[in-house]
Amino acid sequence: MKGWEVKRGAANGRQSTYNPAMLKRLYIDNFRCFVNFEYKPERKQLLLGANGSGKSSLLDAILFVKWFITGDENDFTQKTRTRWDPGPHQVVELEAELEGKTFLYRLEIRYSPEEQLPSVNLEKLTVSGTPVFEFASGEVHFFGNGGSQVSNLKWKATESALRLAQQSNPHVGRFLEWLDTVHCFQIDPYFDVMEEKADTEDALPEYNLSNLAPWYRHLLLVDPEGNARFLSELKEALNNFLALRFSQEDDGVRKLRADFLAQGKKRITLSLSELSDGQRMLMGLYMVLHFVIAKGHTVILDEPDNFVSLREIQPWLHAAEDAVLENKGQLILISHHPEILNYWAREFGLLFFREENGQVRTKPYSEVADTGLEPAETIARGWGDE
Repeated sequence: MKGWEVKRGAANGRQSTYNPAMLKRLYIDNFRCFVNFEYKPERKQLLLGANGSGKSSLLDAILFVKWFITGDENDFTQKTRTRWDPGPHQVVELEAELEGKTFLYRLEIRYSPEEQLPSVNLEKLTVSGTPVFEFASGEVHFFGNGGSQVSNLKWKATESALRLAQQSNPHVGRFLEWLDTVHCFQIDPYFDVMEEKADTEDALPEYNLSNLAPWYRHLLLVDPEGNARFLSELKEALNNFLALRFSQEDDGVRKLRADFLAQGKKRITLSLSELSDGQRMLMGLYMVLHFVIAKGHTVILDEPDNFVSLREIQPWLHAAEDAVLENKGQLILISHHPEILNYWAREFGLLFFREENGQVRTKPYSEVADTGLEPAETIARGWGDE
């Protein structure tokens, strides 16, 4: 899978600005284990449940829609359909609250034996119930602010047409701008994934932070104050860490380097690949904290506790919660980590589970009464809902 964020930022040259907004509702039908599934996220939420209960697939459904809209790739295939659902359509709806208005985007992907590739059955955007864009039967319909149709255009049935409507209605551009601030992260800190080269600047992060170095190069220019806060907290998180900088290599390519204090108070420089997986993971987490969560964006973060210890995840979790409250952002965590379970499950926990027919359902986490134990302990003993 590719990181849609980098390509979108490079193509449009658009910088997302802070504006309180949030994802209000997600509807998924005939996608993997989701059938007629509705999810209404809170500002802060912890998604918990057994492996295979659909938590990561929810994140993928959003990513696939975003990549489809931007034209990077189409990950909706026959293999993503629900095995036991013979229906010809996959449906995903994203509903957002922006400036007091309800933006509802609906995508229907059609599969048929006569067509080699899946095609768009319907792509539609409404604002507070008024249509601003519609793509159906191979024809794009453009609407003015009042909801009246102003023009139409033929378009390829295998591609999204939403980006074509930015000039005809400002609401379309606003929705796409908001979509740039919805980040689905599955951070992969392996050295062969997280590149240290930064011969270009990337305005937005990829979903796995494989472009951490070129993204950081961009951030140095546009957000020096945020960078100062980021480096300050990273010094607390990484033992003997001093600074990040870019070196100019013999081949002319800039590479991200980390300076540490070694024995004898000597300053040593390490490449990104020389750091441990845990160190790279912490670097990524604090970048997400200071350059995304702290901007009031919507963040869905899958397993932020991978590769890091209890002592390391606790201060990050507290700082992330404070950033959401201060900046009116939205943070949804997917985790099995005991510290995160104990801290968020009681108040913000939403349990994912599979019914007998295999489809995903959710319910608020409920604590086992009269045990005197923390949620992580009751879950570990098999007494909890998980």
